[in-house]
Amino acid sequence: MKEEFKNYQVYLDSFHFSNEEQEAINKLNTIRSYKKGSLLLREGEVSTKSFYIISGCVRQYYVKDGEEKTTNFFIEQESITPATNMTNLTPSSHYLECLEDTDLTYATDEQTKDICDKFPRLGEMCRENTEFALSEHHQKFAKFIMSSPEERYIDLLENRPNLLNRVPQYQLASYIGITPESLSRIRKRLVSKK
Repeated sequence: MKEEFKNYQVYLDSFHFSNEEQEAINKLNTIRSYKKGSLLLREGEVSTKSFYIISGCVRQYYVKDGEEKTTNFFIEQESITPATNMTNLTPSSHYLECLEDTDLTYATDEQTKDICDKFPRLGEMCRENTEFALSEHHQKFAKFIMSSPEERYIDLLENRPNLLNRVPQYQLASYIGITPESLSRIRKRLVSKK
């Protein structure tokens, strides 16, 4: 984990925080390790934490009619901010599962609010990051709706190839909205085109 943590520190350093801000962030961050298969969040729970992945892979999924529907994967240097939080206390409708042994840092909503109140520049950065993430989510959703399963798989190959060897094929199939059998057919078709 030493190398990954070093990368996390480089990430923090890129923001050029003042010494006081950096000290407050260091006190805020709690680093924790989770084993493969651990659940960070279950359906029905109210999430009060935001996560930043140092190493590992986390899957977001829903359960509908007894079937898991994968909607996202988070890997190193990505943040996870569940849609539920302490202000609206809405129970989660999804799960967050570690697909690999995962090291992450987290802060509670209350800790985040306190540090953002104390350091307005951090509050502004949090707001900008949230706006960016929301905009990115809308763009991904629109692209997903407007594309065919084959186009979604090609997009996955081009933009998230690191998932292909880390995530089970049936979860990748669910992520792009098809069955594992359909994914196999798409892969064969693409190979035959080459």
